[in-house]
Amino acid sequence: MLAVVGAILPLALVVWFSPTRVMAATALLLSGRARAVPGAYAVGWVVGIGLYIAVFTIFGAAIGAIQLPSLKGDAWFLDPLVALVMFGSAALAWRARPRPGTDPRPPRLTRVIGRLTPLSALGLGLALSIVSPLHLAVAAAVGVDIATGGLAAAAQLVVVVVFVVLSTSSVTIPVGAAIVAPDRAEAPLRRLQTWLSEHGTALLVVVLLVIGADFVGRWIAAVF
Repeated sequence: MLAVVGAILPLALVVWFSPTRVMAATALLLSGRARAVPGAYAVGWVVGIGLYIAVFTIFGAAIGAIQLPSLKGDAWFLDPLVALVMFGSAALAWRARPRPGTDPRPPRLTRVIGRLTPLSALGLGLALSIVSPLHLAVAAAVGVDIATGGLAAAAQLVVVVVFVVLSTSSVTIPVGAAIVAPDRAEAPLRRLQTWLSEHGTALLVVVLLVIGADFVGRWIAAVF
């Protein structure tokens, strides 16, 4: 089980470091809205990621049960596709970065913060976690890794829970801290929002390039 957890940790980092999603959470927390709104957003985020991973784990297990020759082993055919999505996402993020000497514009998501209700915040969290080609690629890779890792059903569930907890903690920890101790959390949240605005895109690009290169290496090792 630890080997499977180690294999999916880099992918958890991709979901964990989603600057726009984290900035949406911090903007909700700093907007003065009722704590139910950012709490609902965090719940939607966690549920969406969890559903994605669970669906692809079940899908991967079904493929393994069919035992198609071309889909056996580590599903090497998926590695170049995931690498392509990582590189493409890195290129798009780099093109959209704030230019030197200009103030970073707030994400469009922050403009609707004032109109969100708990229900719409829940829907926003679900949408941001699911409607993402990057998250789709991550979920497919993680699901196949878990399904083909030779684990029992209970162990697979544990790995899914570990992935979801780790990958979504960049949203759940700030939201939880702000709900428990709002006065103490405000200053760190403002610093986090400023840091993400200035450096988030650059670091995300580096993460995506490194993990994309890792998947290229996995594909080369599997094929050659």
